[in-house]
Amino acid sequence: MTAATTPAPSFVLSDRDLPPLFRLSDQGALRHQSDSFKGVRTHLLVLLLATTAAMLVEQASGRLMAVCAAALYGLTILLGLRTARRRSRAHWQAHRAVAEVVKTLAWQYMAHGGPFHSRVADPDAMFAERLEERLRELRKCGWEDSRRGIGERGLGQITPRMRAVRAKSYAARRDIYLRDRLLEQALWYKNRASRAHRSAARWSALTAVLTLLALAAAMLRTAGMLGGADLAGLLSAAAAAGVAWQEVRRHGPLTHAHSLIEQDLETTRIAMSTTVTEAGWAEAVGEAERLMSPAHTEWLVRFGG
Repeated sequence: MTAATTPAPSFVLSDRDLPPLFRLSDQGALRHQSDSFKGVRTHLLVLLLATTAAMLVEQASGRLMAVCAAALYGLTILLGLRTARRRSRAHWQAHRAVAEVVKTLAWQYMAHGGPFHSRVADPDAMFAERLEERLRELRKCGWEDSRRGIGERGLGQITPRMRAVRAKSYAARRDIYLRDRLLEQALWYKNRASRAHRSAARWSALTAVLTLLALAAAMLRTAGMLGGADLAGLLSAAAAAGVAWQEVRRHGPLTHAHSLIEQDLETTRIAMSTTVTEAGWAEAVGEAERLMSPAHTEWLVRFGG
């Protein structure tokens, strides 16, 4: 498939031109995502250290090592309780949902896409209404609104650059959307799929090596060549921790999902730059935004797992 050429308008949009709530929610999502992954990683490492200490107790029968093992197992319980109390994953998902809702509404508003087609009498009022309606739904799911004052709600989220893009001609809006939204997102999904694939390959190789070493250790112990050391158990625990980490990061399913979305976006971008007319533009933008929605990604991840 030959990629369609997209004109390069001088009007360049970035995240700074999107609603302030998007930037705030995006930063919050990244922060809570990092906290969530750090919590799981620390939990797994401490549990593995506790397993190592327990194995050494069997070997050395030392009181100090037994105390260390007990303390480490106790620490894993405390870490689990702390993770449950902080709810970093829930906060991460809530902030990400808000960021994506705001971003897709902003782009539909600017491009005259979806419900914000050119025939809408008051697009600003529609944007404010749709935004607050979606945010009310997310508040029911646990999202905490940090905005203060009426100026940060509804119409206050429409930036001057957003209004400037919406006021442009169809051709200019089309070129901006194709380049700064579809092309940028297609490249983002392509890069993320590549990174996830490399991570999946590394962790799969590591867990395979640990499993083979555990098998070898078990055979050597059976033959009486390792004494009483339960290296097989320790290596098996390490392999299990590696598998658990892969499940948390979902490298394999995300590779599948992001690759499919990148292909669909590229196909959509070509169609929108060559065959889609102004009459069908709003519907095409709505479908493109659906492809980039978190719900669509989760659906693909479920079937790619």
